[in-house]
Amino acid sequence: MIETLEQTITIRPARRSDCRALARMIEELAKHHGDVPLISEDALRSSVFTTEPWLSILVAERGERLIGYAGLVRGFKLHFGQRTLDLHHLYIAKDMRGRGVGRQLIDAAADTATALGCRELTVSTQDINTAAQLSYAACGFEQVPKDPSITFKMDLDLYA
Repeated sequence: MIETLEQTITIRPARRSDCRALARMIEELAKHHGDVPLISEDALRSSVFTTEPWLSILVAERGERLIGYAGLVRGFKLHFGQRTLDLHHLYIAKDMRGRGVGRQLIDAAADTATALGCRELTVSTQDINTAAQLSYAACGFEQVPKDPSITFKMDLDLYA
């Protein structure tokens, strides 16, 4: 039986005072994926807590401890005139996994997307991360068939 802690967990928007704990969790998630984390507390503050934020973050809190977060990035499908929200990051502390925290963050992300007038909430995961894929499906996400397009990127440090 999976223990749930819904009554003891609070989901809320991140605060400036959360940046240190968030930076540590982001670093842990980056390392898990084999990435080198480059985010700083200052960069986090200037990207989230500004008049024109690039992203928003919901946190899961139990007592005085942050136990997870959901990083939400706004998008737009211009040709359809539709707002979207991407669940860019979802992180749960190791000792809190399997207890419903992720589902609570996903539900809060869906509520946020609805409040923003979004037509869809998206999330991506690595092909080999079957545990995440099963979790997302259990929360109501449907897998999108692979887009046949090819993605390009431009390194703007080289462009300037």
